[in-house]
Amino acid sequence: MSKTEDDKGIVYSNRVRLGNWNEATQLEEYKLNKFLEQMKKGDLMLARFRKMTENLNKPTVLTQSSGSIAFGAKISLLAPHVPATDPPVEEKKGLLLGGRISSNDISYSQELEDGCSVVGLADLNPAQRNAFIITSADYCNRDGEPVKYNQEFLLALASSVAKNKPLYIRYDPNPIPGLTGIYPLYLSEHYVSNTRWRVLPVQSPNISRFEQEGFPINVNTDVVINHCATNLNLGINIGCWAMGFYGKICAPIMKTCLDVYGRELSNNIWQIYTPIAN
Repeated sequence: MSKTEDDKGIVYSNRVRLGNWNEATQLEEYKLNKFLEQMKKGDLMLARFRKMTENLNKPTVLTQSSGSIAFGAKISLLAPHVPATDPPVEEKKGLLLGGRISSNDISYSQELEDGCSVVGLADLNPAQRNAFIITSADYCNRDGEPVKYNQEFLLALASSVAKNKPLYIRYDPNPIPGLTGIYPLYLSEHYVSNTRWRVLPVQSPNISRFEQEGFPINVNTDVVINHCATNLNLGINIGCWAMGFYGKICAPIMKTCLDVYGRELSNNIWQIYTPIAN
């Protein structure tokens, strides 16, 4: 055999497989089966996001009212005089109070549960995450009775009430450091004193709050939401924005903000929002 023929070495045809071809084939098959299994169980991040979007952004119908609001009504809490964008735009105002699932929570649950924070949402369309039911705080069934000024009540997430596992908006004045972060409100399954709220009328030079106590509350009217346990007003921290799954969200604040005349500022003003019946 000549020297030139020795240099050629062994020549393989295209049909011969080299290297760890069997291991590579098994690994690709394993990856495919694992992907299909995760997709079937909803363990993929995209599948989790789609499931969360379906649960949180599902449209809902609020209770229609001709004037006053009653216990058992499905409503939304609207802050009508605060900017809805960051930076603020003059013609875009109004934030709805609603639940939020963080990037850490989505790995464990794709629906609002005990411990989820409550934030200000720029989307004003009624959905499962921003619809609440006004329930009585005195262990009595008062469904259908009008809610009056300075009367205590609970705000329960509407979707949780339908599942017989109500989640109430709660504020703890002295929370454990590091747990709440910039969001002081959260959803709680425990019915305690920190979940009690009341509505106060906006201060007016013509009539005092004491004179309006006991009157029914009208929908879509400027009011003040007060926390019974701390006597602090619910507000929007217009200087604290963060990025969420569906755009920017604004942090609420528990603080009574007054001007030089002793009247509440615009970030302390709310409306019990329901569509007006024709």
